[in-house]
Amino acid sequence: MKRIYKFILPALLLASFSCNEDEWLEEKPLDFYTPSNSFSNASDFNSAVARIYQNVFPALLNINSSEGRAMYYPTDLAWDAIDVTHDLNLYEDKLTPTTGVVQNIWSDLYRMIFDANVILGRIDDTALQFDSEAQRNALKAEAMFFRGFAYRTLAILYGGVPIILEEITTPRRDFVRASKQEVMDQVISDLMFAAGNLPEVNELKEDGRLTKAAANHLLAEVYITTANYAGAIAAATKVIDNPNYRLMTDRFGSRKGEEGDVYWDLFRRNNQNRASGNMESIWVRQFEYLVEGGGADNPWPRFLTPLYWQLTGSDGKNLFTGPLNQYGGRGIGWFAPTSYVKDGIWADGSDDMRNSSNNIIRDIVANNPSSAFFGQKIVESGAIDEFPNTLDRWWNVIFAKVAPIGNFPTEYVINAETGLVNGGANGMATDQYIFRLAETYLLRAEAYLGQGDLANAAQDINALRNRVNATPVAPSDVDIDYILDERARELAWEELRLVTLMRVGKLVERVKAYNPVTGDRIATHQNLWPIPFREIETNTEAVLEQNPGYF
Repeated sequence: MKRIYKFILPALLLASFSCNEDEWLEEKPLDFYTPSNSFSNASDFNSAVARIYQNVFPALLNINSSEGRAMYYPTDLAWDAIDVTHDLNLYEDKLTPTTGVVQNIWSDLYRMIFDANVILGRIDDTALQFDSEAQRNALKAEAMFFRGFAYRTLAILYGGVPIILEEITTPRRDFVRASKQEVMDQVISDLMFAAGNLPEVNELKEDGRLTKAAANHLLAEVYITTANYAGAIAAATKVIDNPNYRLMTDRFGSRKGEEGDVYWDLFRRNNQNRASGNMESIWVRQFEYLVEGGGADNPWPRFLTPLYWQLTGSDGKNLFTGPLNQYGGRGIGWFAPTSYVKDGIWADGSDDMRNSSNNIIRDIVANNPSSAFFGQKIVESGAIDEFPNTLDRWWNVIFAKVAPIGNFPTEYVINAETGLVNGGANGMATDQYIFRLAETYLLRAEAYLGQGDLANAAQDINALRNRVNATPVAPSDVDIDYILDERARELAWEELRLVTLMRVGKLVERVKAYNPVTGDRIATHQNLWPIPFREIETNTEAVLEQNPGYF
């Protein structure tokens, strides 16, 4: 049975402020937790580290929040189908220093840094009890990984930011921005310690925890950002050549006997962790329904599954009698996938497994007996001459990797005979990849491209394309846009697409090229986000400079 972290840490990582001139007012906590009295043994540090794991989800991954949605739209993959003016569709007008998501992601990432610094400022105390120095260093390495992860994301989104390496215990209003290179140098330092002291995956006792491979994977990306391509290749190679990892090429896991393919297997429920036979996962966010500490489900099916169940056929009758539970629950279609990700990246005519009917469902059967199209596929039959405007939240694609498709936990099922499920079916009901070996290959390909080694870049890309029976790419066709296309084919709805496009400096260009809603509403300077206004306004003892183009 999967072990789930229990995050029982009330008030453990809250900042404590004191006034030296009023020491007679200083509280002496005897019966509640503060940073000063919460750490006495390895278990306390383990709980503190677990808290940071938990906070990665609300900071960046939860698409039920504006922070999570901002990682995907507006990009080249999607826009917000609620309304042209909703969320960040009007990027130039909506993304400003006072926008909530700009402040929230900044605050969430600095919260992660603060929590890591609380751990790192105490863990080397020789009076503390650990089973071994290796145990101490492994927990320290996890904290350093998360600090590096947070600074890497801040630097990509905002550019150079203040570097804080110690717990802040008194109010400060004198922060200044380090350069982006200085931030990345600190990230590399943290990740190198993590890579040297985290365990190998076969030494883990709990799913979802960080390993050497996770640190080296992220190091490869950061080295690319600093144009250290040789370092990136070396870091990625440590992961790719590690015998504990390999690309999955044969059917595996809980549903390998059903119709499907190995790419489909990667995303079935309970197939993300190694117990399923999966040797490709590097870092997986854990989820378990109705289990203490099991975390929140990510509602991808709710947002990315269209409003099929409201469609009317050409005979004037509803095509469906209710929500299409078997296709991922009751979709509301907020995420409108662009033509680029629906069709454009598949235009080479290959038999790419990732575009098979197992993985991208482009037609479904009408189930309303009163409809003239009952029992027929709604696209093939011509039930609808032309799909309505995607801003009405209808389109003819369901991405199976983020919709359970008949593989719900038993707790979700109300009626097994009819397939009726409860509201929980709006979630993925699966553990969630954060890093996967397929991305490591694409990072190394990017590094080879940076060195001008197109042959090896093509070889790494073709390791993925051969796995899915796609036509191999020729070295002469490899450029950064081809790699971004391959990332979309392989990693759509997994990678934080906004972070990827900003990292390579392609956000504005590709939004203009592929996003019909936001393309005319994004400004050139928005390859960087603004520094939050609140941070500048309250930093009264030093100048925290704003990024160009923002006021």
